[in-house]
Amino acid sequence: MNKIKIIKPTLKDLEAVVNVEKAAWPDIGDGMVAEHSKFKTRIELGLMHLLYFNGKPAGIISYQYPSFTNSEILNSIYDEHTQKKDFLSWDYLVHNFKLPKNWYEATNNGFVINDGISTNNYNSDCVFLIGVGVDTKLKGNGLVNYLISHTIKEAKQEGKKFVLGYGRLPQLSEQYENPTIIDAQNHLLKLKPNTDLPDDYGARFHVFNGARAVSVIPNAMDDPESKNYGFLALYNLK
Repeated sequence: MNKIKIIKPTLKDLEAVVNVEKAAWPDIGDGMVAEHSKFKTRIELGLMHLLYFNGKPAGIISYQYPSFTNSEILNSIYDEHTQKKDFLSWDYLVHNFKLPKNWYEATNNGFVINDGISTNNYNSDCVFLIGVGVDTKLKGNGLVNYLISHTIKEAKQEGKKFVLGYGRLPQLSEQYENPTIIDAQNHLLKLKPNTDLPDDYGARFHVFNGARAVSVIPNAMDDPESKNYGFLALYNLK
């Protein structure tokens, strides 16, 4: 039987964290590169979980806790999506609800807090998922779901109202060379056969764990697999 353990890493785990990150992502694109300095900051802030699979480091998740927004704003977005029953315009959400326009703005380029600048709003009652990664050799063991569900459970226990993330669409590049935003939306709507879950695994684990895909984000991050697209994933914890 496989053994899974999730811990809050300390600085002594920094090399293990970076090695998992390197094993999880292609070493391309600014948003995909594993950097010691960013993980060091996140560990020091207590904003990471490290998953062990059969005694070996296998997965990581980073988050902002609290985040840059609050439940009043996200509840309004959630209600609008419920009423519209379709994707909301990302430009509209950025302009009207002051959401960071891309992953770099949302995370202070991955540092959260750096040179006195912070994207943490300490009045926030929400959690932002910075990123999750699992050693590619261990795909198929549901480790991403363990990390996501653990973080959501922790957020609920702390009284948070929403979890949000700027998710990826890594299989978009398999279908399109130069996708438009309509192409990206249609790709996100495509379901895995015989399921109610997205076909793209980058969206699937979010929806599986209770998120709604509310809006497609152009130029979300430097991500060749996703053709730089992403999407707003909203978890309503009420």
